[in-house]
Amino acid sequence: MLYVSTTCAFSPVAAERVERIIAEYPALTLSVREKARAAVDGVALVATPTLLFPDGRRITGTPSEERLHRVFSELLGKRFPMANKVWYIERNRLFHGVPREEIERFAHLFHERDYDAKEIVFSEGDLGDAVYLLKSGHVRLFRSTEDGKELTLAILGPGDVFGELALFDESRRQTFAEALDAAHICAASVDDFTRLMGHRPALTMMVAGEMARRRREIETRIAGLAYGSVRARLQHALRHLAREHGEAREGGEVRIAVRLSHQELAQLIGTSRETCTLELGKLQLAGQLRVDDDRNFIVRPERLEPGVLDRVLGRVTGRA
Repeated sequence: MLYVSTTCAFSPVAAERVERIIAEYPALTLSVREKARAAVDGVALVATPTLLFPDGRRITGTPSEERLHRVFSELLGKRFPMANKVWYIERNRLFHGVPREEIERFAHLFHERDYDAKEIVFSEGDLGDAVYLLKSGHVRLFRSTEDGKELTLAILGPGDVFGELALFDESRRQTFAEALDAAHICAASVDDFTRLMGHRPALTMMVAGEMARRRREIETRIAGLAYGSVRARLQHALRHLAREHGEAREGGEVRIAVRLSHQELAQLIGTSRETCTLELGKLQLAGQLRVDDDRNFIVRPERLEPGVLDRVLGRVTGRA
């Protein structure tokens, strides 16, 4: 049972999300009622939206997709594969050095879900109600301008954390998060993660460090948009992608594991797809880049030598 109110700004978001997720569980049904019906039903409501379950549990507010999947699965007697989850959390950079026994005690706070390529994890304007750990696959963080253009802020890979701003001051998401390929993601609610940081203060510093690193990368990209040519920005982006998502090959080549279209690469460096395609062709002719049969970029980092742009970015961002 989902109780909503026409005067509640969060009710439409909650209703849409619950109806979409519960559609994946044919054995469950949903009834949506106005808040005024609660008194008739003998239900005491504190606020809307409120989701009531047959076993007496309730969720007030807009629940995350992960939380809904977990509760619906539990109602049907299903469980998530805990051993695999513990193995992953144990190897995530945020929990480096945390004893396995302790991870096993809080692993139930993280809920797993698979995302298809191009599926949106969260959108600008969504409630910031969860923190995400990327287990496999790649995720793109981006913003959309008023004229419909997209600017990519970051390309994330396995081991990265995102959505962490919700832990501090982001009540509503300011960016979009999109799975670039098939991605497996663990998520914990902001409340659960905040309590976890309270038990492990070092975790707060790790999260702050990740936020600082992400901010430096974004500042570097913004500075590049201001000071660098399209070719210089493209070479800089390819070096960064090779460093963060590269797979070493024989002969000094590096295969960029995340597959990006020309449009997605253009959104990363702030140019048009046509211009990006033209510059990629020039890099191929110069022997700095090639594309394999799976359409992944193969680069030779030593041929993408740092140039004037890198020196300028080093000064702008305060790095040597």
